[in-house]
Amino acid sequence: MSHFLFVAGALRERTSEESAELQLGHGLWGLCTGLIRTNLQTYLDVQSHGLVYVLKVGLCAEFQILSPVLDFSVLDAFLSDELRTEARFGFVRIDEVRRLVCSSVASQALLLNVLQIADQSELTRRLTLGMHRLTQAEYDAIMQGATA
Repeated sequence: MSHFLFVAGALRERTSEESAELQLGHGLWGLCTGLIRTNLQTYLDVQSHGLVYVLKVGLCAEFQILSPVLDFSVLDAFLSDELRTEARFGFVRIDEVRRLVCSSVASQALLLNVLQIADQSELTRRLTLGMHRLTQAEYDAIMQGATA
């Protein structure tokens, strides 16, 4: 089973926090690159969950992924205009959003430890990709650390 760590970065239109809140509030998570779309289509299953890491803020949410990858064209006109940057390569529907409060420093330490990454630069490189696939054990360890 695969779970996913999604990264919300700053955009021209809004901050990373605003982007994350906008997506979570609409019950979807956008796929901002073709690589994310391809990986999600390959590894997504019916029991997958997502974690949201907001740059410069930390881990902020966990959710259940409800749908397969959907095309951008499925969004209504308002949402497609509102989320054109975040969801340009599609999106997944989400539910059961659970808010987390884990500072940036604590989140980075937790991710370095759980993902067994040797240094900060490698973690930064992985976060820059926008998504990281997690095993069940990694997901459980991150959730345990973020909610402790």
